[in-house]
Amino acid sequence: MTTKAYENVKTLCRGIEHIFPSAVCSGIVGDTRHKQRKQGTYHLSRQDNPAGTYSVIRPDDKAGNGPDDAAAAFDISMNRTDMALATSRLMRVWANGSDPRRKYLNAFNGWTGTGDAQRFDMVTHRSGWASPDHKWHLHAEIRRLYVLNAAMVKAVLSALSGQNVPAYLASIGVTARPVARISVPGYPGRVLRRTDSTKSDPAVQVWQQRMLARGWKTIGKADGRFGPRLESCVRRFQKSCKVPDDGVIGPKTWPLPWTRPLG
Repeated sequence: MTTKAYENVKTLCRGIEHIFPSAVCSGIVGDTRHKQRKQGTYHLSRQDNPAGTYSVIRPDDKAGNGPDDAAAAFDISMNRTDMALATSRLMRVWANGSDPRRKYLNAFNGWTGTGDAQRFDMVTHRSGWASPDHKWHLHAEIRRLYVLNAAMVKAVLSALSGQNVPAYLASIGVTARPVARISVPGYPGRVLRRTDSTKSDPAVQVWQQRMLARGWKTIGKADGRFGPRLESCVRRFQKSCKVPDDGVIGPKTWPLPWTRPLG
């Protein structure tokens, strides 16, 4: 068994080095340390990972999706300024549930310039803590299905270069549909916030339905219940809109799903 760095991933790394002055590719194929990880790693091929580990169980990573011998991750070392910029650009993609570039990445680890390094999961739309070494190197995981896909390279470089969604779509020959004028449902007159009640709130359901229409599938069902899952979604959406991420739907947050452009 062996793990190969395919040309697509090498091309991607060279492109990132071109975007960020301090960027240097510091790894694609896993080293001895990676091979000792019992939980698995995208730096190793599917055939070199222990069966059932996290990098081979998601739908796009299972056998039959992409080559069995390919490394599907890369590390890019950067200075503090470039690291914070690269992380913030990928975070915008992560925060936008309808960004089409999300589908090529499984997750990434980065650092915003303050606090701890963080991990952002594109599949579950969750974030968490990452080890301190990710303050100086960006780690990103490609869904194994797309390792040989040239569109993956273009999408990831687009995200890291700071392109918004309409510009990216235009670059791949897709004409963005004109935004239809839609009316914003009237604000319910009260702040919507997390509750343990199992009773469905019609106002919450309206907001959920609009978010689902925007592509925020991780919100779950539009059941009118304001639980922890919806609160987390509200916070992520508020961050993407650059408004205070307090996790409640007040008069400023209520209209955003209808008024805020994608991208």
